[in-house]
Amino acid sequence: MQNLSNLRKARHSSLLYLCLAGLTLMTGCSEVAHADYTVKADPQDKRGQWEGWGCSFAWWAHAVGAKNHESLYADLFFSTKAVPFLDQQLPGLNFNIIRYNVGGGGRKETYEDAVEKVPDILPWHRDIDGYWINWASKDPTSASWDWSRDAGQRSMMQAAVKRGVNHVEFFSNAPMWWMMDSKSSAGGRIQSWNKADFALYLANVAEHAQKNWKVKVDYIEPFNEPSAGWWNYPKNQEGANISREDQADVLALLREELDKRGLKIPLTASDENSMQSARTTHEFFKTRDVTVKGQTKKAVDLIDKVNVHSYSGLEPMRDNGARERLRQSVGDKKLWADEYGDNDGSGMKLAQTITEDINFLRPTAWVYWQPLEPGSAWGPVNGVFGDTESPDAGAPKWAYTKYYVLAQFTRSIPQGATILGSTDSNTIVAYDAKKRELTFVTTNYGNAQSIDFDLSNFKNLSPQATLLTTNTDGSKRFETSQIAVEGKKVTLPATANTIYSLTLSGVDL
Repeated sequence: MQNLSNLRKARHSSLLYLCLAGLTLMTGCSEVAHADYTVKADPQDKRGQWEGWGCSFAWWAHAVGAKNHESLYADLFFSTKAVPFLDQQLPGLNFNIIRYNVGGGGRKETYEDAVEKVPDILPWHRDIDGYWINWASKDPTSASWDWSRDAGQRSMMQAAVKRGVNHVEFFSNAPMWWMMDSKSSAGGRIQSWNKADFALYLANVAEHAQKNWKVKVDYIEPFNEPSAGWWNYPKNQEGANISREDQADVLALLREELDKRGLKIPLTASDENSMQSARTTHEFFKTRDVTVKGQTKKAVDLIDKVNVHSYSGLEPMRDNGARERLRQSVGDKKLWADEYGDNDGSGMKLAQTITEDINFLRPTAWVYWQPLEPGSAWGPVNGVFGDTESPDAGAPKWAYTKYYVLAQFTRSIPQGATILGSTDSNTIVAYDAKKRELTFVTTNYGNAQSIDFDLSNFKNLSPQATLLTTNTDGSKRFETSQIAVEGKKVTLPATANTIYSLTLSGVDL
C-alpha cells in the first residue's frame, strides 16, 4: 500500500559516538545527534484555501437538540472554550461546518393505501422526521406539510450558527418514506414517479429554512452512499439505493425547483462510500445528458462540489492512489471529505485518515460523521441516549483520547489558511496569512525518532515555536509547550503514536 512508504516504521534517533582510545589528538567523546528524516514545506506549492472542519447532524443532534444538554455539546463542538465533561476539561473543537439532515421518516403514519414501515432495529434517535407527511398537496403551507417536526436538529442548528458556524449544507439520507418502494426511509429504492417529488421536497425545505429559520443554506446534497447497494429494508438507519441514472435525473429536477424559487443554492453530489465509487459516479455524470428548463446539459455541470466519504466499506480508506485518481477526475472543482468515523478510541486511525485525505485527496474541508454516540468509539465522546426519547438524552458518559486527536487537527489548521505541500506525506502544512502563522501537523507512528523541520523557505522566524502534543495512549492530551528554533530548523524528538502541531508566529512566505 502506497501510504506505508513514509510510515517511519523502523527508524530511531541515532547518536554517533566517536571515542578513539589512545589517540593523543582526542580529548574525549564527541556526541552528534542526527534526525531520522527531514520535513521541508514548499511555500510555492499552494493547495487551496481551507474552508474548515465540521460534522454531520442527523442522529446526535436529533437526540440532544432542544434538550437539557444542548448547550454542552454546542460548546464542545462549535466553540474554542474549555468545556467541562465529567472529570475533564475538553478543548472545544471549533467546527465551522454543519451538515443538516433533511429526514424522510414519519410517525408510523398511514395515508390512503400506504402504511409507513418502521423496523424494530431502527433506534429512536436515528429515525429522523421528514416534513412532507403525505402526497395530498405539494403546497408547503398545506396540511400535508408539518414544519414543527425535527425540533431537535433545528434547535441544535441555531445553537451552532450562534456560536460561529458559517457553512451549512443540507443533505438527505433517504427520500420521504412514501416515495420509497419499501414504504420506509430505512432502506429501499426511490420510486421512479417520485423523483420529481423528492426534488420538490428538498427545494421546499431549503426555501422554508432560509425564510423562516433564518439559516443560509450553502449547499444541498440529495444523496448519501446512493450507489453502495446495501440500503435494503430493513436497516438500522435511513438510507436509499439510487442508481446513477436516477441521481442525474434528481439533480436536474432539483436544479429546476431551486431556480423556480429564485434560490441559487449550489448542488453537491454524490457522497459515495469510497473513492473508487465516487470516481465512477463522477465520470458517469460527465457523459450523462439531462434536461434543465428545456436545455440539454451534462449532469456533471450541475454539480458545484463533490463530496466523498473516507471509507472502503466500513473500514478507513487506505488506498492513496484512489484518492489521487478521484482528485484528478474532479479537477479544479471543489471537493470535501465529508464523512468519516471509526471504532478506534485511540484516534490513531483518525489521524492517519485526516492526514492522507488532505495530502492525497486534497479537499478544502473535512467533516466527521457523528461526534457524539451513545456507546462506541465511532463518537469521540459518548452520552446516554436511552431506549426512548427523554429530556436528559446525551448525559455525559465517556470521552476517548480520539477526541483530543481530533481537536489537535481542528484547532491547529484554521478556516482560511492555505494548505502547502511538503516532502512528508505524514505532515500537513498550513499557513494563516492573517495571523502570519505557519503550522506543521505531523503524525508519528509506531517508533520514536527525531524529526527535523527545515524552515529555510520561510522568513522572519521567531526563536521559539509552540508545540501541541497528543499521544494516542492518553499520556499527553492536547498539551502545549515551547520548542527552540535554531538555524532555520526545529528538531523534534518524537515519541511513538503521537500527533504534534508545531506553530511558528510572525512568519512570512
